[in-house]
Amino acid sequence: MKQTAIAVCGLLFLAALLYSSPAAVPAADVLKDPEWQQNYDAFDPNPALLAALREKIGVDLQVDVYFGFWCGDSKAHVPPFLKIVDTLHAEGLTVNYFELPRKEKPEQRFFVEELKVERVPTFIFYRAGTEIGRIVENPTRGILEDFLAIVF
Repeated sequence: MKQTAIAVCGLLFLAALLYSSPAAVPAADVLKDPEWQQNYDAFDPNPALLAALREKIGVDLQVDVYFGFWCGDSKAHVPPFLKIVDTLHAEGLTVNYFELPRKEKPEQRFFVEELKVERVPTFIFYRAGTEIGRIVENPTRGILEDFLAIVF
């Protein structure tokens, strides 16, 4: 009986984790909305900054992007970020995109509790599995400039 109760609790815990997990989105699906594609096409990254970023990417850089298709800031910043990644062609860079639904309740603080993702978009940068920086909601100087500042 005790083992059954433990198994049921374990399954409920796993189900809760899966239910609250953000949905992974292929990069190509990020641009399915014509407005998002337009923002991608309109962004013209600075070639000198791209060259500097390409030199600093190195190996084992991962970026997890948490965004909402319903969010204006996501629409403004995720397509240019995607264009930067597409233009870089950096072998040492892995990018994962995660779609988030709107918060269910006004008192809900985080979209992703365990990562403390409170606003979207949130770009979390990891080097060798360790977080090295974030861009939250709106870049300070620009998406390319902030990306470069984090990996520099």
